[in-house]
Amino acid sequence: MNGSVTGIFEHRWNVRHLAIWGGLSILLFVSWLVPATRAVWDAFDVAAFQALNQTVTWGQGFAGFWAITGDRLFDVFSALVLAGFYLAVISRHGMEEFRHGLAFGAATVVLLGLVIMLQREMISFPRFSPSLALDSYHSIQDFVSWSRAKEGSNTSFPGDHATVSMLLTLVWWLGYGWRVGLIATGLTIVFSLPRLAAGAHWMTDVLVGGGFVTFAAAALVLGTPALHHAYRFFRHYTDRITDRGLAAYERVRG
Repeated sequence: MNGSVTGIFEHRWNVRHLAIWGGLSILLFVSWLVPATRAVWDAFDVAAFQALNQTVTWGQGFAGFWAITGDRLFDVFSALVLAGFYLAVISRHGMEEFRHGLAFGAATVVLLGLVIMLQREMISFPRFSPSLALDSYHSIQDFVSWSRAKEGSNTSFPGDHATVSMLLTLVWWLGYGWRVGLIATGLTIVFSLPRLAAGAHWMTDVLVGGGFVTFAAAALVLGTPALHHAYRFFRHYTDRITDRGLAAYERVRG
């Protein structure tokens, strides 16, 4: 790959990165399956949920916030925020950086789509969310009648929305540096909390379910030339789209 945006990604196999990140992915997932460490995770799950869910009772302001951010329509808003943030990042340093960013973004979307598809095909745990598994919880609808926030699931593991945000954070951190990575991390936390507070997901649905997929994606990105080849493939098409857009803009101006 050319340019500072994508230069860090491997154009050949890197066994060390593949082993390290792949190993971390396996270890994290195994820690959730082994009874001894699973007991620790389960205790953490209950404590984290009770702390977050308690905030629902702090008044209609808090309940209303969780109701709005837990609504499925908020997912559309979240996607727009992430897309807008990315466009702002790739537009900072001129047209060449923008062209790199479009191709990099297209390659990222396709690879993330493949990862999520494989996740859904290979991981299927009939796990009840906190609102269904525990004897009592604070429903947002008890405080805000108009709430349409998602509060329950019988297949809560892994957390799909959080996984997507975590994967984007990983790739943006690697591709654009720690400042962009920190902002993306903050957005990931904000977008993940509503379903945790509402009872639709356990904390481990995010940390383990999303974490081990993110580590596996790191192995793919840093240990194989997959993103490099995807970038080169899409660069041809995104450049053509950009050229046509610029030509249309010049015609309108002229």
